[in-house]
Amino acid sequence: MTGRPASKDIRPGDFALSVGMPDESAPPGWEWVALSDVATMATGHTPSRKHPEYWSDASIRWVTATDANPADGGVINETRQKINQLGLDNSAAVLLPEGTVCLSRTGASIGYTVILGQRMATSQGFVNWICSSGLEKWYLLYLLMSERRALFSFGEGSAHATIYFPVAKAFHICLPPYNEQRRIVAKLEELFSDLDAGVAALERAKANLKRYRAAVLKAAVEGKLTEEWRAENPDVEPASELLERILVERRERWEAEQLAKYEEKGKKPPKGWEEKYKEPAEPDVEGLPELPEGWCWTSLGQCFDVRVGATPSRKSASYWNGTIPWVSSGEVQFGRISSTRETITAEGLQNSSTRLNPAGSVLLGMIGEGKTRGQTAILEIPACNNQNCAAICVSMTPILSEFVYYWLWSQYEVTRTRGSGNNQPALNKTRVERIPLPLPPVHEQESIVRTIEALLSNVESSENLIRGGLKRSTRLRKSILKRAFEGKLVPQDLNDEPAS
Repeated sequence: MTGRPASKDIRPGDFALSVGMPDESAPPGWEWVALSDVATMATGHTPSRKHPEYWSDASIRWVTATDANPADGGVINETRQKINQLGLDNSAAVLLPEGTVCLSRTGASIGYTVILGQRMATSQGFVNWICSSGLEKWYLLYLLMSERRALFSFGEGSAHATIYFPVAKAFHICLPPYNEQRRIVAKLEELFSDLDAGVAALERAKANLKRYRAAVLKAAVEGKLTEEWRAENPDVEPASELLERILVERRERWEAEQLAKYEEKGKKPPKGWEEKYKEPAEPDVEGLPELPEGWCWTSLGQCFDVRVGATPSRKSASYWNGTIPWVSSGEVQFGRISSTRETITAEGLQNSSTRLNPAGSVLLGMIGEGKTRGQTAILEIPACNNQNCAAICVSMTPILSEFVYYWLWSQYEVTRTRGSGNNQPALNKTRVERIPLPLPPVHEQESIVRTIEALLSNVESSENLIRGGLKRSTRLRKSILKRAFEGKLVPQDLNDEPAS
């Protein structure tokens, strides 16, 4: 075998696995043994990709880490790739028997464990164990699965951790009598079956709550939750007048800012300076649904200042750890932001293009293929933000920050499609400004927000209960495994042949 030599230091796992013989006692009738004494270790290999003839008309199933995923183990009967006999004969790959326990040993998949449901070969990313008559394959599978955290620590290398074969060769396990192994496996399967059913029920409830939240948000921003309110309040200011007032106020604010700049420079405004004001573009309403009476379509850019933040230089320590909150895009996660992980100084603010946004601004994640792009949050404090999210200055208008926040939440999946770019789809300031916004009258916005928050408070309470249940199920699973490998899960039988 090739690879680094095994460490002379004993490295114990969490349960009943160790590199080297541990200095600890075993339950009565159990025995600490080298895994290689009760199972034959075999390795895999990849036939040369330079020889397509090794891969054509192939029928021999060939296991890679992607086939072994997910990490909860089980029998594998099919693989994504196959090799032929010629590829097998011209590589170090071997045809392993049905029932072989295969442990992924490299990268993020370390600890993925499966049992071959028929004869197959594997890549070199596995260490494979052909169990003897004294080792129940399912017992070994459960043991390796339970020791995944320890298996990661047995790997070497920072960029691409690997459990080298000499380390695997030094594996020791705490071995029960064979009949007790079978009783343990039967009990684990019984308990885990009940536990899995409970977890599945919790996950279904979680998915139903997610759908319910989406339905509430959709109905709210379409005006369906406030139909009775509109019937009872027919004389409120229509949204079209509210929008016109906002546009006038935006122009007045721009003019005041320009005059202040001229005054600061000691200059008089030139003739026609007011004509430099650029009216915000009206939204493209083609394809948008008809709105309730009193509502109108607008856009984020037409109603609000939209700002893209920046990151002060990390090379200047004087820019950081000040008193000014600074939001990273990872903190924009459908909620309210009342504190930030990092802060900047006044010097950092002055020497970067980030700006201090007022409380009530709505932040929108712009970057990333993961969950971040399209997520939104409300600032409860004045704060700056980085370049990966946009700050929508809603609180500078009569429009409710909460209404805009809930609208953007309801449009999460749609907003994500507005990004561009091949490697990392992204929004930008222009695309954010073009996002359409259905605008109700202000007082109806208040009713909408109250209704949403009343309905979603029940959802949040239920989700907290579900999260607690899922955490308890994880702890219970660990507790079951701990008892199993301590010899406390099933009764011991004095008539069993000892492991020794």
